[in-house]
Amino acid sequence: MGDELTDLSRRLGDRYLIERELGRGGMGAVFLARDRRLDRPVALKVLPPEYAAQPDLRERFLRETRLAAGFSHPNIVPVFAIEDSDDVLAFAMGYVEGESLASRVARDGALSRRDAVRLMQDVSYALAYAHGRGVVHRDIKPDNIMIERATGRALVMDFGIARAITPVSDKPGLTRVGEVVGTPEYMSPEQAAGESVDGRADLYSLGLVAWFALSGRTAVTGDSTQRILVKQLTEPIPPLNSIRADLPSSLCDVVDRCCAKEADDRFPNAEAVVEALDATQLMTPDVPVAIRLLAPELGSVGVRTVVAITLLAYGSYRIVVHNNGNVISLGVIAAAAAWVGGITVVQEIRRLRRAGYSASELQRLLSIIQAERDEVRARRAGDATLVKRRKRRVYLASAVLLWQGTVFALLVRRVIADGDAALSRRADLLTFFGGLLAIALASMILLSSPFRRTLSERLFGWLWLGRLGGGVLSIVGGAKAAPATMASTMVARQPRTPAASYTPTLAASAPSVASLASLAADVNALRTRVEALESER
Repeated sequence: MGDELTDLSRRLGDRYLIERELGRGGMGAVFLARDRRLDRPVALKVLPPEYAAQPDLRERFLRETRLAAGFSHPNIVPVFAIEDSDDVLAFAMGYVEGESLASRVARDGALSRRDAVRLMQDVSYALAYAHGRGVVHRDIKPDNIMIERATGRALVMDFGIARAITPVSDKPGLTRVGEVVGTPEYMSPEQAAGESVDGRADLYSLGLVAWFALSGRTAVTGDSTQRILVKQLTEPIPPLNSIRADLPSSLCDVVDRCCAKEADDRFPNAEAVVEALDATQLMTPDVPVAIRLLAPELGSVGVRTVVAITLLAYGSYRIVVHNNGNVISLGVIAAAAAWVGGITVVQEIRRLRRAGYSASELQRLLSIIQAERDEVRARRAGDATLVKRRKRRVYLASAVLLWQGTVFALLVRRVIADGDAALSRRADLLTFFGGLLAIALASMILLSSPFRRTLSERLFGWLWLGRLGGGVLSIVGGAKAAPATMASTMVARQPRTPAASYTPTLAASAPSVASLASLAADVNALRTRVEALESER
């Protein structure tokens, strides 16, 4: 590999510094490189030398570059430059700091429904843009969809086998009707049959990608390319709800319609997919980072407060009944810890209230975080491997508790028989404290399940998501919140227009009467100034 990188750097000249390989595909290898002229990281796709020597493949590769270089869309990986010489054929595209959808699912399993909806929307926006320019991607698959780590945005890459819906050239070697090119597992039936394709072929591939993202496995498999293609032509895709019964029927219907074998039974275009996903109302608003950081702090303060109140109440009872103040001193320490954590939480709540978030809005966003956690637990419960692993741990922990209980009973019985209430032997001490540790660990395993809410999460929901929490947030927030500024631009992920001429939109609050009057005065002053200049001229 080192010799290959050195040889590639030599052939490219001084512009790019090759750092490492990112991946390989049927149309070449992709390397992480640094563009020395612009001082930025790029993904450099290089066609193999034996392919670059073939005129038809070389023409296809150059056509990919021309198509992708003309695209400017936030959900399509941009192309920056091309390196075309006798020794090397490559192009530099934007480096996405993240991972492919295939890698994401391989590491974390199936996506949540919220993440899957966002993925489908992002890819649909990109396809609508490309289809509006007469281009079908023809190789939509998990490896060609990158997920940006910082934002979660999905970007489509590799238009290497795309073709114009309207033929632009009759040169031999270009992709023609009757030629099968693509990835069999995600290929539409009409593409597998070598027929003419349009944007609905990409929607079929998108449906299979969504099926994979939500189930964690490929819908169409086989031990050979021919058998996979036959399945694509003849066998219907299993309904998504037969694999994941916990998913809403509205989402499953969208995916299943994309996976229809007949092109006429699918959505007519990518814009219709976006509209159908919007109609499901499953795409909850993005929760700002400040509120995501606040949620665990609220949970921690809630637990500390409950512990402090419990210890203080019990300590007061001990003082009145038994004249013993040891417990109440622990309650004072717990109350001090809750107070220190509460100061930071109060300051953050007030900052968010000043930014425009009402108490009800904060509760709504906090409930979204809680719902996301519940969805993760539901997906875990549907993972057969994880369920089996949990059962083994429960059996092991139960056996440890039974064994240590028996050891403790025998130890106590022997100590009582010896007439000594204290543990004087070193072996007895090791047995006692080792048993306590084993019981504590086994109890934690039994009590902490990945399939249900923890005690702190239950307290979080009871304290902060109900009337009590709403009252506390209102009182702690101080004065009436300012008009929404940050809330109007940060809370909701604004819908985007998936048209060919895409332009982002920003949320803005309605102008007040005073601001309109001020604007009118400025316009009148400007008109007077222009008239004065015209008269002088």
